[in-house]
Amino acid sequence: MLQLYLRLQFLKLNSLLKLIPMPTQFIHKMNKTEAGFHILMILSLADGSLHKAESSVILDFLEKSFHEPIEIIKEQAFLRACPVEEMLNHFTETAQQFYRISTVKERNDLISFAMKVVMADEKMESEENVYINTLFDCWGLE
Repeated sequence: MLQLYLRLQFLKLNSLLKLIPMPTQFIHKMNKTEAGFHILMILSLADGSLHKAESSVILDFLEKSFHEPIEIIKEQAFLRACPVEEMLNHFTETAQQFYRISTVKERNDLISFAMKVVMADEKMESEENVYINTLFDCWGLE
């Protein structure tokens, strides 16, 4: 009974959050782990759902790449509350932040993880292609 109550409260909160514009000033405070997590999660959700293979790639990223603090539940809640029409803007700003605070090697590693996420289901959907192209454009890659 308590779980049902909490779930209903979460759904109400989630509905309210969708009405509030998402602040972007916090992006400049994101560390590499948080920024990379956002980039990969947005890529994984671009086709409308999160597949198990994509989740595995993201977990691999978190284990191998960076060891800065991250509150995964908070970050997931933010991404779920972010309106669809704001997602590309958030993705772009996050990619720019990652670029500012990372080395070339770290960016190359993240690109590798990004491609693994996109290809985890063995096909690149048009929505995923938009985000990958945006990432490449933000970082001046061809």
